[in-house]
Amino acid sequence: MSGKNSAEVTRTTKPLLGRKFVPMTGAAMKRTGVFKTPYIEAEITPAEIPPASKSSNRVHTSSRSVGSRKNIQRGEGLQINKITRDTACKQILEQGFPQSYIDLFYITHGHFSELEIKDSAITFIKDKLVKAEKLSQEDDFSESFKVYHDLGNFFDKMEKYDAATYFYERCAGIAGKKSLHIEEATAYQGLGNCAYQTKNINKAIEMFEKGVYISEIHKLKHSLITISKSLTEVYRLEADKLEEEGKVSEALELHMKCLESSKRAEDAESQGNSCYRVGMVHFKQENFFKALEYLQKYLELSRSSDFIDGITNALAKLAATYQAMGNIPQAIKHLEQLNHEASENNKHAAEAEASLNLGLVYQKQGHYKKAVDFLEKHFNLVRKLQDRSLVDAARVNLGVAQANCSINNFSNVLMSNLQSLVLWKNKRNKF
Repeated sequence: MSGKNSAEVTRTTKPLLGRKFVPMTGAAMKRTGVFKTPYIEAEITPAEIPPASKSSNRVHTSSRSVGSRKNIQRGEGLQINKITRDTACKQILEQGFPQSYIDLFYITHGHFSELEIKDSAITFIKDKLVKAEKLSQEDDFSESFKVYHDLGNFFDKMEKYDAATYFYERCAGIAGKKSLHIEEATAYQGLGNCAYQTKNINKAIEMFEKGVYISEIHKLKHSLITISKSLTEVYRLEADKLEEEGKVSEALELHMKCLESSKRAEDAESQGNSCYRVGMVHFKQENFFKALEYLQKYLELSRSSDFIDGITNALAKLAATYQAMGNIPQAIKHLEQLNHEASENNKHAAEAEASLNLGLVYQKQGHYKKAVDFLEKHFNLVRKLQDRSLVDAARVNLGVAQANCSINNFSNVLMSNLQSLVLWKNKRNKF
């Protein structure tokens, strides 16, 4: 190499430490096969840093660079440790948060050790626990409650209901000791939800009832409405189960509790459903007057909320109750209302039911022409519903009604008009 070329190289080439480091991104990373920065386990020692040259190209290091180099020497900045269950527990203990250590150890190594928790989630849990304990140490129990409740929600959404219950119980304990009434009601709602999701209905009822009690005595209307809606649902589930098991008296008691709970929830539709169930239990026990009382309430509540299915169902059950009592005029009145309401609102199934029952009632009353009219309407409606079994049954009912109508006409002619009978016999004229 000539002297000139050597001088040019000297001017254009900087020492390695004098160059500004620019991280590779995009295509450059792909070319080198590097996609992410690996964890740096080893500590960088001063011996690994090249000494500065005494030549004119000496690097002048600012105080900021010196500080950075000291950090590097201590392993700070570049040294990144991957957090694990063990290291997270160790860090919390070293920081002086014993309750957080107990909680995290219990979650990650104890009762809930089988939980599949990602590393990022462990960091989230650790940070939340430390924050909650700090707030408790500062006597900020309301904010501490919120953090523990966030942890409960976190596990609730993961459908890890045992772990969620653990933190909701912590919330209930804090709120109860510090007279945080809204928070305590909220904690019991969370506990009730977890019990409900794990099909522990009795436990769910117990927790929701505690939340309702706190909300009532402290006049927490919003909490009362919210928790009462949940309590209504679990009451109804348990009542239906008892009814299926044949424990009618116990079921009726829970249906009545369900009705009271739906009133607290200010839910007219739910009140109506409870009235319907209470009415039907009385109907099965042949307490017809009690059945009428609750079924009439069901009808009124359904009308007030413009619940068409409820209206048609109530009218059908009222008609059945009156019919069971032998009050046929009232049964017919409610069936005709049902027929009208269903027709007006395109409820073909309800209209078909009304037509069938009207046809059968009129047939029993000896009004064969009306019976045929309604049973023919019933037949045409069930054909639209495309249910073969209903169509076959409707065809039989209509055939029987038509036969009864013909026999009745024949009897009338035989008894009152002999000339018409002769004409029919000769020419098969219609009666």
